[in-house]
Amino acid sequence: MVGGIRTPVVASRSAVAALLACGLAAAACGGGSGGGPSGSGGSGGAATGGSASGGHSSASGGAGSGGVGSGGAAAGSGGAATGGQGSGGKGSGGAASGSGGAPSGSGGAPSGSGGAPSGSGGSATGSGGVPGGGGGSAGGGSGSGGGAGTGGAGGATNTPHGGASAKFVCAPGASYPANPLTGMGTVSMIKPDSSTNPNYFAFVEGPVWIASKNLLVFSDNVSPERLWDLTPGMSPQVLKSMSGSNGLALDNDDKIIVADQAMKQLYRLDPANPATTTVVVPPGNFKPNDVIVRSDGNIYFTDPDTGFYWYSKTGKLTGPMKQVNRPNGIELSLDENTLIVGDVGSSMQIHTMSLAPDGSVMTDTDKTWVTAMHDTVDGMCMDCAGNLYAGTSAGIEVYSPTGTYVGLISTGNTSNCTFGGPDRKTIYMTTRGSVSAVTLAIPGLPD
Repeated sequence: MVGGIRTPVVASRSAVAALLACGLAAAACGGGSGGGPSGSGGSGGAATGGSASGGHSSASGGAGSGGVGSGGAAAGSGGAATGGQGSGGKGSGGAASGSGGAPSGSGGAPSGSGGAPSGSGGSATGSGGVPGGGGGSAGGGSGSGGGAGTGGAGGATNTPHGGASAKFVCAPGASYPANPLTGMGTVSMIKPDSSTNPNYFAFVEGPVWIASKNLLVFSDNVSPERLWDLTPGMSPQVLKSMSGSNGLALDNDDKIIVADQAMKQLYRLDPANPATTTVVVPPGNFKPNDVIVRSDGNIYFTDPDTGFYWYSKTGKLTGPMKQVNRPNGIELSLDENTLIVGDVGSSMQIHTMSLAPDGSVMTDTDKTWVTAMHDTVDGMCMDCAGNLYAGTSAGIEVYSPTGTYVGLISTGNTSNCTFGGPDRKTIYMTTRGSVSAVTLAIPGLPD
């Protein structure tokens, strides 16, 4: 196994709290003021979202935009005093200078929109917000900064990732329990029954929930790899033999993007017609491990031995990128402005990097967000409050939007997770020889 070419600098949780206070979640944004009367640096800042109006549920600003440490124009404006209540919010993303308002640096147009007149959520260089930015779960929000789905430094897209149903999962303005594990149900284990051929799992991975089919799909990545599907209440069945599969992701059409480790490529599969596949990323010098698809069609995937990659919606492959030593699990923030990559190596780190509007990875923004409690940081998933769930050797570790360790869903060596069920409150976790499931209080994305 070959490691990365450099060791990332480990930041403290207090230092990274500013990065993700408006990020990795809607719930962390919108509180506090958007700047004092003088237009001080509190406006558009990392943890604030405009005076009572820059939050995730408001009609302006959008949660989490305004940028980490940007906040307002060069003069630090962008808050309530300059843009008016709700105008300076954080959904704007700001001009190239990183301001939180319109190009003039004000806190937003008098109409209360949090973005520039063009409606974009930030220029290619403006910071505009990390996870949760752009106003509501749809990236642009109801009349909020970011306009037609841009909303933030990364240029968030129109709908969260995770298939055709994703935009209906996280309701704008919804409030959620502070601790997602409070009242957690009993973890159940799912295995094939004795009549199924084969009647066992070797090492299951990459679960995705397809709401349009009421179906969980996951892969067994020990050769010969195969895809399985599961209708809740029934026994798992083989969907596709000889699939070559490891990690899986969903595109906007509820088609599955398969990390084909056997053929060193990515292909698209329709679960209604699994015999026919279409190559998306041609074979290369990589062995795809995990994959995530942004709702605008950009694809990101990992290979622990070579690095991580970006395959643009225009068909250009970039990588390997080596900011993470042994990249494995890969996830997107709620507003799709931030890429989250887990290190399966000895560092146990989870990294974050901003995404530009075209989907390119701004590797110079690489930060260590948290260091996990247990080793083997693998696949990840996210709930609607922005809590991140990371598979480790002990189970699913849960982290708040600010990087605070919340707790552990104890399932043993866990490779990945996704949210499913009719209300998306069932978290499905792949754990070597079984699929585990438990009901939580907060819905999550089905990616």
